[in-house]
Amino acid sequence: MKKTVFLFLKNALFISDLLKTNYIKELANQYRVVVFSNVDDPDMDRRLKELNVERVFWKLQNSRLFMITKFLRTACMHEFDKVSSLQFYYGSPAFQNDKRAKLLRLLSWPLAPLMTVNFFTAIERLFLRRSKLLDEYCEKYNPVLIMTATPGVQVYDAEAILYGQKKGIPTLATNLSWDNLTSFKCVRSRKPDYLFVWNQVLKDAAVNIHHFPANKIFITGSMRFDRYFDGSHPLPSREEFLKSKNLNPAYPTILFASGGRAPHQPKVLAKIIAARNENKIPYVNFLVRPHPFDDPEFYRPLAGEKDLWIERLSQPIENPFLNLKASLAYTEININHKSTISLESFIFDKPVINFMDPGATFQNKHYFDESSYYYPLIKEGSIFLAKDDSELISGINEYLKNPKKDSVARQRVADNFFAFRDGLSYKRSVDYLEQII
Repeated sequence: MKKTVFLFLKNALFISDLLKTNYIKELANQYRVVVFSNVDDPDMDRRLKELNVERVFWKLQNSRLFMITKFLRTACMHEFDKVSSLQFYYGSPAFQNDKRAKLLRLLSWPLAPLMTVNFFTAIERLFLRRSKLLDEYCEKYNPVLIMTATPGVQVYDAEAILYGQKKGIPTLATNLSWDNLTSFKCVRSRKPDYLFVWNQVLKDAAVNIHHFPANKIFITGSMRFDRYFDGSHPLPSREEFLKSKNLNPAYPTILFASGGRAPHQPKVLAKIIAARNENKIPYVNFLVRPHPFDDPEFYRPLAGEKDLWIERLSQPIENPFLNLKASLAYTEININHKSTISLESFIFDKPVINFMDPGATFQNKHYFDESSYYYPLIKEGSIFLAKDDSELISGINEYLKNPKKDSVARQRVADNFFAFRDGLSYKRSVDYLEQII
């Protein structure tokens, strides 16, 4: 009889990582799996059914509790005050204009040693309402492990971890992103019993910042990047790919990748297009890749420009991953605003330019502070950080002239972040379960 594991997933990105890759197939081969999710995704449901994985519709049971504790954690917790993204937030208008939050933060100072992740997690656990639905499934399957993607930085994951702790079921964060431990999100963390991390960089952050026991952390690699190292699905040629986007293969191509909901980013792209049209940079194609959380309509005013393609504003993408892989492989420069896609570009040794947000007063510190999750890229000199329009244009010209510039630094970062390049991180993530259950 197979042991049963419960897997809680909401975020579409994590569903893509875990349920639309070899991971779920490997997991279901060794364990009976029950997936709890409230995402409406026919492709996900079809795949789970094929693998005989039960799917349970699960909505947040304690939304009011987490709404309150999110506010209290952010205002009162002092455990992570040195994390740069939190310093950035506490100095921002969003916090400074919130009189209640500012007052609570001031009043909580004398109790700073107590205002920790463990303290707030204990409070949440105390007030957590029981779930009849989860009780029924626990009684039916007697799960040996509750898994989430993140260490509770999303409330969907947080609730699952807290239920596991209340019921004495071991908990595991199996697919945390590189910013979960060292970004603003860290105040929302809850400590599961185990962590699976991409690499030593994330393990060090878990130990040094979160005081997580080193023997409870396993380096598995990143399932998100496994497919880059899998050669079973060949790419089209560069010419075929660019022509499919109505781009001219005779020209170099700049990939412009937005990050999140950021209306200022199309303005940055417009300036680069103007620089091309005014011969301030060589003539190039533009392949625009809006972030999944970004609205491609922001870019519609630019759609009439020559040799420019905006994803998601045109026809649907048949194979999203192969499209992304080809986008990285067949473009000369990646321009983005501090995104994971910078790391992905390093797999192909492609130059990366990051640009500053002109409206963010504290942006400079946020980028360069040593506690920032993005700092390793800055420290190694693996990207060109453009602080203004003129630097952005000069960076483009420099990399088009010498694409191997900063290549050694890019590979250093890639070696640190891609602990394994065998495409088998999913298998390690399943195999390590034997050591914890």
